[in-house]
Amino acid sequence: MSLPFFRRTQSAPAPETAHGWPDREALREELLRHPQLWWLTDVPMFLDERSVDRLHGAIVRPDYVLLQSQETAARSRSETASSELQSTVEGSIPTFLKLGAGAKYSSGAASELSAEQQLTKQFIHTAEQRFQDVVLAYRKSMPERLLFAAAEGAKLTSHAGTPLTWEEAEALTDHPGPRPLLFFDLPPGSAILPMAGETVEGKTVLLYEWLIDRLTQAGYVIPPFPADDDPDAARAKDAHWDALIAHYKNRVALEVIEHGFSSGHRIEWIDYRLKLPSRAKPVHVHFSPGGQVPTGAFAYNFVRRGFKVGLRVIAQLKRGCDMNALALYER
Repeated sequence: MSLPFFRRTQSAPAPETAHGWPDREALREELLRHPQLWWLTDVPMFLDERSVDRLHGAIVRPDYVLLQSQETAARSRSETASSELQSTVEGSIPTFLKLGAGAKYSSGAASELSAEQQLTKQFIHTAEQRFQDVVLAYRKSMPERLLFAAAEGAKLTSHAGTPLTWEEAEALTDHPGPRPLLFFDLPPGSAILPMAGETVEGKTVLLYEWLIDRLTQAGYVIPPFPADDDPDAARAKDAHWDALIAHYKNRVALEVIEHGFSSGHRIEWIDYRLKLPSRAKPVHVHFSPGGQVPTGAFAYNFVRRGFKVGLRVIAQLKRGCDMNALALYER
């Protein structure tokens, strides 16, 4: 017997009016409280489709995905008007929330059709839609694990309305259930430090070594990163990260990534350290594009544009100031 949050979840319930229609004002209030949900209506710069597929199977647990169907068309005006009326009351709500709130697909027929006419439907279920399904599953069954971090805030807030420290959020991973799903803003001017990566051919690229070499050549002093058994490791680590952040140059970081993945080598995975205003130590973020995303997306778009205008990230939180990125959005 499966646990409640592992049961198949295709949509999240929403408050209803006396007529049984989704309460548009309640949904609007939810979006005002958590405007990060609007990110899901944008085209992501990066989406980890492999991880999203696995999460979709583990959390949403669809019985099947219908790819194509045939049916005899017999739609009347009254049926069409009913479905359109239900959708109309939900204006100004993102599509994924409308469907999650119980809205129905409308055939769009304006008049009665002949019973002999055959309709062939090709159902579309993209990675973006599967990701929305995953977020809706968290929203419905695990609101305490759906977390939001404002760019200027020192605390996180769960969808259930509970404020949490970063330590309390990481502690959720010690309890049974999926990893917390975190929406966070990376404000303009943030240090985006490339650490390491791997090409699709299996070559490891130590980006941080080149980054430190470039900064050292420019005359900056970067204290070495200490060994784990160093009795003064905590202080030495702080000094190391503080120096990298203080002397951060986004142009250098961009060039380091382009050099590391030159000659047509695609990125299998790449790791960064991101300096968030709410954390003293830069967080470790793992991206796994699997060779499907151009290097420029993780060099110019992420590092250069991210420094200028900021970025939006959705990731699964892990212990130890660490997370796996699922989606990346430009501002």
